[in-house]
Amino acid sequence: MKNIILLLFILVLLNSCSKSGGSSGGGTQPVQEPAVAFSIDASNASVSPGSTFQVTVTLTSALPSSKGINIVASVTDQTNNNALTQNTAIVSTSTKNTITLINLPEQHWCNATIKVSSVATPSNTASQSFTVVFK
Repeated sequence: MKNIILLLFILVLLNSCSKSGGSSGGGTQPVQEPAVAFSIDASNASVSPGSTFQVTVTLTSALPSSKGINIVASVTDQTNNNALTQNTAIVSTSTKNTITLINLPEQHWCNATIKVSSVATPSNTASQSFTVVFK
């Protein structure tokens, strides 16, 4: 009888030990970053009085990591579909950032795209586009 009780005790003990690591095989689960979300203060048919145009990018999600976000602007001339050189990407831990589009050609509508991604997880990204013209 003592052997049966001892065997049951060992089985219960082994069963409880095997469950403590979880179903992943004993490792801890990585923390999922919140999805990147942001707003901009520009809209389609924006008009610039010069060859530059400022856009405020406001992060509306939680900061995805302590490493911050990466903000990239790209601009294409609608007339000839040429990409217009822009400033380098901005890395920031602020929720509000102002970027400046540059090299806008006079009297040409341009497509501008703002892309925000997590520095720690570059695949965690969002983008928004609008049109702008230098008049």
